[in-house]
Amino acid sequence: MKVPATAKIDELIDVVREAFDRLDKFVTPRFLSGRFHIIHFDGGIEFEGCYIYSENIAKLTAHSNECYIIAMTLGHDVDREISLEQQRNMLDGLALDACASVRADEFCDYAINTEIVPYLNKGEILTHRFSPGYGDLDIKVTDDILQILNATKKIGLSTTSSMMMTPVKSITAIIGITHA
Repeated sequence: MKVPATAKIDELIDVVREAFDRLDKFVTPRFLSGRFHIIHFDGGIEFEGCYIYSENIAKLTAHSNECYIIAMTLGHDVDREISLEQQRNMLDGLALDACASVRADEFCDYAINTEIVPYLNKGEILTHRFSPGYGDLDIKVTDDILQILNATKKIGLSTTSSMMMTPVKSITAIIGITHA
């Protein structure tokens, strides 16, 4: 007897719901940001002595004189729980990993909206966030962001020699500030 596809979908939905519920018990999100004056040059920007060669960032901040750099993490417990769950049950581990990625994006957006947006000057608006590793923005810019924000000391965020962030469920990004 063939199992209806809807039954399998319902089971997957239950796995995802359980993963979100479980995840929320051990997430310890942390967020840092800094506002910096930027200087444009052909093919990139500079702030705080950090030269970023990226046409994408140049285009994103073309109408910006300042930017925010941000770093956030869900914490080391998330990595540990994902690893343990993947050893016990790969489907549940995969669901937990995917849900943690969603939570990282949600928390990042929440932090931007509560920690940055209320402090913008009248008429200022933010561009979308753009992270190292996207487009032509070198992944190595992650280290510059972490150093400028002192993120290793303040929130325990660092990179490995292969530029993987630890904790893994973490985000760094550049956000331009434009005027309406």
